[in-house]
Amino acid sequence: MRKRTTKTLLFLLSAALLTAFCLPAAAETTDRSTPPAWVVTVEGGPRENPITTPQEPEVPEKKDVKVPILLYHHITDEPFSNGNEISLISPYDFRLHMTAIKVNFTPISLRQYYDYVTCTDGSVTLPDNPIIVTFDDGYLSNYEIAYPILKELEIPATIFVVTDTMGAVAGEGQVNYSHFTWEQAKEMEDSGLIEIQSHTASHAALGEVSETDLVTELRKSKYEIEKNLGRECDMIAFPYGSYTEEVVAASHAAGYKLQAVVDDKTSEEDFEVNLPSEGVDGLTRMTIAGTMGNVNVIEIIRHAMAKKVIPISQQP
Repeated sequence: MRKRTTKTLLFLLSAALLTAFCLPAAAETTDRSTPPAWVVTVEGGPRENPITTPQEPEVPEKKDVKVPILLYHHITDEPFSNGNEISLISPYDFRLHMTAIKVNFTPISLRQYYDYVTCTDGSVTLPDNPIIVTFDDGYLSNYEIAYPILKELEIPATIFVVTDTMGAVAGEGQVNYSHFTWEQAKEMEDSGLIEIQSHTASHAALGEVSETDLVTELRKSKYEIEKNLGRECDMIAFPYGSYTEEVVAASHAAGYKLQAVVDDKTSEEDFEVNLPSEGVDGLTRMTIAGTMGNVNVIEIIRHAMAKKVIPISQQP
């Protein structure tokens, strides 16, 4: 009897030891009230994370702003005669104009305006009260007089040049006033303030020339600028404001992305400003005459801006 009891005890002990060493440890108690990582808690209880499609960033709506573009030509102390005040201004008055513009507006480059008009992702903006300064023809006075003033006041400008007269000297039969050289053009461009663009090869009225001459005027000037300055020429100002639908189409085909016109009217009733929603074909410019004082020119600009009506859908 004692042997049987002993055997029974040994059997039970062996069974207990076998259970202790062979069976896996009990799993830790899981808190079922806490959902796993792939479940999110929302109002109403846990649910699986929804599959979402990445959203494109919202592009700010582009609003119209009135942008005046000023046009200057030659800067000289020469007295006015035979109505040439439309293309002349004294160095003294030019400095007064630029100072008044700097105080009352925010000068921007024509390139910045182009970038804003053509931007589709909202990454380009315009400052308050923008204004643009341009010159036509490429007179030496632009380099000798205007350029130092623009640098001093940090005002950007675009100069539309007639490429056949680059470096031409007054008195030699080609021009009435000397024009700056390619080297001087490059120096101005290297400053980051001045951009040189096309005013055709020979200053031809493009709306009146043959198709062959039109292509020559557009493509020759573009080629010369790109060859001498080492970068793309993609803007043009039509001489005399002469252009047609065919001229605009030909300029696009030649690689010009922006076209500006010349308005030889100097009455404040005729001046207009630009809106980004109108694009960059046929940008209007205000020809500034030497008879306009600095106070007068600011009032003329403001009058032109007041006349311009921004469509309700485009108002800021």
